[in-house]
Amino acid sequence: MRVLIVTSSGGTAHDAAAYALRDWLRLWDPQGEVQVEHVLENASAVTRAGVDLYNWIQKHGPWLHQIYWRLVEFEDLIKPGTLLFGRTYVIRLLRRFRPDVLVSTHPHINRGHFDLAKRVLGRQLRCITCCTELDGGFGFSRNWVTRAADGFWAITPEVANEVIRRGYPSERVQVLGPLLFPEPRPEPLHDNPQGPASRQNLPLLVLGSGANGANNHIQLLEALRPLAGRLRVVALCGRRAAAAAQVRAWAQEHPELAVEALGFQNPQAMAALYRQAWAMVARPGARTATEALVFGCVLIFNSFGSTMPQELLALRYFRARGLERPIRSPQDLLQQLRRWLDSPDRHGDLAGLYARHPLRQRPTLVWQFLAPCSIGSLGT
Repeated sequence: MRVLIVTSSGGTAHDAAAYALRDWLRLWDPQGEVQVEHVLENASAVTRAGVDLYNWIQKHGPWLHQIYWRLVEFEDLIKPGTLLFGRTYVIRLLRRFRPDVLVSTHPHINRGHFDLAKRVLGRQLRCITCCTELDGGFGFSRNWVTRAADGFWAITPEVANEVIRRGYPSERVQVLGPLLFPEPRPEPLHDNPQGPASRQNLPLLVLGSGANGANNHIQLLEALRPLAGRLRVVALCGRRAAAAAQVRAWAQEHPELAVEALGFQNPQAMAALYRQAWAMVARPGARTATEALVFGCVLIFNSFGSTMPQELLALRYFRARGLERPIRSPQDLLQQLRRWLDSPDRHGDLAGLYARHPLRQRPTLVWQFLAPCSIGSLGT
């Protein structure tokens, strides 16, 4: 089977879902061919500029997404049943690869793209939307939904209900759960842990960031200084070497707090990190929230600088289950961690809630959904 997965690096969840699916497909169908394509970045300078603007806003001014998100909600009006930007590139890509299945993991690579693909390759092409969101309501992009999709992969019932409410045929919707990267073997968090061995027994707090390294680690670390000796910190810095260097310089100046800066982590290392973490602080992005639910990692939502509309979906999902713990300032984080350290049962009760509301991976169902005529599976 030939599978083309189209995605974009605007946000972490879409890319992560695309590459995880690619790795699973290579296990399920070793003789098949699979390709991941960053359509928005590669097809047109206009759409590439839109992705760059999205990532710039995420780093420097999340509040601007209140405007940006509303504008791009009407993007499909400029591509009714086709594409105005990047059309020639997409046609050449489709004719060159000739996929049997086209999977989109991004809301802005559904409408228009699927219609065009079916005109180029014929109605036998199977087009699937892989939605990375956790909940519906305000913040759920209308661009996720197109009748040109032959199937809609939702990871939660809430998302399935949302797309059905928006007019998508219910018989084409499947709730399959998320698909994280396959784990061939567990990997340690790092090879050379810093600090005395006694520090390694302290509760591990992870400060998260997206792949682009957007963070406010230094402000958080300054607030955490009163907790020196009570916890240790790993600060993720994505692919921004400058961010990691800044954290390491801070740690050298404040050796009383056990701090380690890590760059971009591969999926196996991230899985190990989630399992070791006592708690993680991160923006309420879809992928981090999904991974926290899969691994049962207590998550504190960093809502500094406003909350983007699309981030409301994870907040809403967590709130409905009593899991939401947002912070809006460094002092909020200090107070929250003090409560848990002083009363460990509070943290234990919250961790127990995560155990009662897991997100489960169902690779067998995903494979059957993508290739309904296939025989054999990996098991759930």
